[in-house]
Amino acid sequence: MATLKAAIPILPADDMTRALAFYTQKLGFKERFRDNDQAPKYVGIERDGIMLHLVEVTPAKTAKLVASQTMCRLLVDDVDALYAEFSQHDGVIHPNGKLALKPWGTREFGVLDPAGVCLTFFVVNS
Repeated sequence: MATLKAAIPILPADDMTRALAFYTQKLGFKERFRDNDQAPKYVGIERDGIMLHLVEVTPAKTAKLVASQTMCRLLVDDVDALYAEFSQHDGVIHPNGKLALKPWGTREFGVLDPAGVCLTFFVVNS
């Protein structure tokens, strides 16, 4: 029987330059590929073996609408350390997403990317 190995979310961006700067400079991802050297519309980024793909959606109003409905949850090994790392940058932590223990058994925090995608970083409470 076949086994699933990974999932790679494709996240909308309203401005690829701004999105790449956010993910690489503030969240520590590294660019792995792009579809075009001059003005990329599709870019793959990676951190610690986790891949995300970014796609530029136009017009920007549509990108913001799609992004506001897009969420991605990422399991981490040390949510406190990652929270401390991301907190060093202004405007990274979601205003309603401070590090907290949740009733469903996770300790987590949220990040909003420049387009409005919500990323939740969590650890399962043991």
